[in-house]
Amino acid sequence: MDKRKVLVVDDEAIFRRGLRHLIGTSDTPWEVCGEAKDGLEALEEIERTKPDLVITDIRMPRLDGIGLQEQLRERYPEIRCFVLSGYNDFRYAQSSLRFGARDYLLKPIDKAELYRVLGQVERELVQAELQRAERLPQRRLPAVLAEERDRLLDGLVRGELPHARPGELREAGIEFERGVYVLVAELDKDSVEPSRYERQEAELFSLYIRQFIEEALSGVRTGFVFRRGAGVVALLDAEASAASRADVAELARHIAGRIRREANLTITIGIGGGVHGVEEISKSYGEARIALLYRLTSGGNRVLLYEDPPRQEPGAVRTPLTQRGYLEQALLEGEGGDLGERVREGIGQLCDSGASPSVIHEQVCRMLLEAYGLAVDRGVQGDWPEGRDIGAALQGALALSSRSELAAYCAGLLRSLQALVRRGDESEGLHAVDRVVRHIEEHYAEPITLGSMAELVFLNASYLSSLFKIRLGRSFVEILTEVRVREASRLLLHTDDKIASVAYGTGFSNIRHFNRVFKAETGRTPKEFRETLRPDRANA
Repeated sequence: MDKRKVLVVDDEAIFRRGLRHLIGTSDTPWEVCGEAKDGLEALEEIERTKPDLVITDIRMPRLDGIGLQEQLRERYPEIRCFVLSGYNDFRYAQSSLRFGARDYLLKPIDKAELYRVLGQVERELVQAELQRAERLPQRRLPAVLAEERDRLLDGLVRGELPHARPGELREAGIEFERGVYVLVAELDKDSVEPSRYERQEAELFSLYIRQFIEEALSGVRTGFVFRRGAGVVALLDAEASAASRADVAELARHIAGRIRREANLTITIGIGGGVHGVEEISKSYGEARIALLYRLTSGGNRVLLYEDPPRQEPGAVRTPLTQRGYLEQALLEGEGGDLGERVREGIGQLCDSGASPSVIHEQVCRMLLEAYGLAVDRGVQGDWPEGRDIGAALQGALALSSRSELAAYCAGLLRSLQALVRRGDESEGLHAVDRVVRHIEEHYAEPITLGSMAELVFLNASYLSSLFKIRLGRSFVEILTEVRVREASRLLLHTDDKIASVAYGTGFSNIRHFNRVFKAETGRTPKEFRETLRPDRANA
């Protein structure tokens, strides 16, 4: 195998000779192809020797290390670079990293650290070569490059299919004959030594994971794999059935096991529910993300299915804020201050219960995960939490050990969700209340229930009830009663209908109930109402 070439740039000859010796006697695939005493001389050597890596000092005459890195980024972006200096100054490290340096090491350089960085750059180069080879057949796609295909796939998981040009998915080869399951795989960072996982290597790990998944799918199941953020997303062609769900889960376990054995690291995979077409892929993706988040309470190195994540045994310590119904009511009915007080009270109860910090944090995470589930239900998960990363929000909560700080942190998150939900209700959902009120006014004589009205506007009953309180400040029953009593009053005044006919004609099921409700609303029974306002019909 040909050696990788490295150029050493330093204005001190002793350091150039020292690096040449360390690299030359190492058991690595690297060799020093040249030396330079400053940045300008280095540019000449780069043109002549075409190195894979440049190791450069910072402080040098004529063109320093920062200037050299800027030139490399503009003229030779494929060449890797890392810097070394005797100046332990973060400003230099910051500038170097900004211009693309892979690492920043201090003089005198540690041999083990040097070899670690050389190994890191070697892995990056190998992976880059694999990716270039991998993209060659993809470029033969009839209408789009692999990058365009990944863009379309990313749009599908974001729910942006309606914006795609007709036929664009088919031209990219993106077709699902049976249905779709979405898998999201992420590295368990605690399975990797800190020295292996650095800012420059995060992308490399996701590339490895993508490659493993693609190899596992090859010849076994039709699917599409792409990187998204810190994770890898796979869309599998499989029918939405219990049998397929089990098969997909088993395939995910096989992938996770192979990565654990061959790469000495672990991943966690979240699996969304099966859906029937591309229009629902974003739903399955959202479910896979929610399933994956349960890694925080169940631990990593797992395959987590939506609605079936591993749960710890329920403990004696709980907060009602972890219950979806209670949390939804708190978000919809309370004001910001009320919500904050509920959160402070709930967390206070947890802290006063004698529970361990891990149990308290577990309950807080469950509360925030339930809130994220509500955000998904309301379609605002793209805006909540801020930064669109519920995982980061959970990690932020886990980092807090002060009762007051934890309560304030969680209250702030839930208040921002409350604002988004209410804003969405005002723009999209609250018109449902107007529709129901109009229906009541037109059909008050017919049987009307909260459940039937919820079905009419495609909402659940508890949510519709909350919308009435937000929109009108009154309950559904109060509005229904008001409309019926108003119409009954009109009939009592302007018709000769018997009271029983008026009752049945305005939706009341029996006379006794009608009399009781009418008196509660007007202060008079129907008979007293008619006698007072229409003496001529006193005996009707």
